[in-house]
Amino acid sequence: MITASIIIGTLNQRELLKKTLESLFAQTYPADQFEIVLVDSLSNDGTKEMVNGLKAPCHLNYFRQENKGKVKARNNALRVAQGETIVFTDADIPCEPNWLAEHLAAKVKYPNTAFAGQTIRLRREDLTDTELPTKFKPWQKIPWSYFLTGNLSISKELIFKAGLFDESFKEYGWEDIELGYRLNKMGVKLRFLPHALNHHLHPVSKKDFLTIMFKMGKSAAVFYRRHPNMQIKLFVGMNPLAMGLHSLIQRLPKLLKFIEVKAEKSDFARHILEQYYYLSGIKEALANA
Repeated sequence: MITASIIIGTLNQRELLKKTLESLFAQTYPADQFEIVLVDSLSNDGTKEMVNGLKAPCHLNYFRQENKGKVKARNNALRVAQGETIVFTDADIPCEPNWLAEHLAAKVKYPNTAFAGQTIRLRREDLTDTELPTKFKPWQKIPWSYFLTGNLSISKELIFKAGLFDESFKEYGWEDIELGYRLNKMGVKLRFLPHALNHHLHPVSKKDFLTIMFKMGKSAAVFYRRHPNMQIKLFVGMNPLAMGLHSLIQRLPKLLKFIEVKAEKSDFARHILEQYYYLSGIKEALANA
């Protein structure tokens, strides 16, 4: 009997996906009690051949579909998932052998609750950190803002009651946190599982990270349009000080160039530059709404 469904979306990540799948095949949780639902958005790097050549000890439901984004892929995976518990991760995040067992044990201890595991990530090529703050204690209730689907479990019933992921999110990020916000409004708690550990193997260059920040800003605007209240406006960073600083830099190209030069060696300047790109994404998305 399938009790848990691990959902993964992928696009041209063959080698990293292979590592992630192999880590899932090595789970201590009984292989006949979980499945992997793998949605491939028409990868053309040999992913199909690699997956079809694997010998999975668990049920592996692999299907390909037109690339309509991560949100659409996850919702389609949810519709075919057999398990009563859904466990989310990504194609480039291999996990520890006890990862799934930790998530399933938590469900027994705290039913009708979502659980966030800990992810060790390569944020940039020069920086490794943790996805969730290390100050959190095991089983601690944590804010809905940590509803991050690189390492998260929840009952399938609760996700469907919340209305699945919002498919108006087309850019990078926020779609999982927005779902966490809706679940929180329903009274669903989120707890921390530090021993459900996985590893995000996707370092991002400084240049590419700025592009990601811009796309995140566009997604933040979608979040705010969906929930146009002061809590969300401030949560996504649309406070008067930040918006005012952005407008100032935007009007002074020489200042922007100065910050770009300083950002090569200064973490503070890099943060200012990242926030500039992020708020540029917000403003562009709101202007084009």
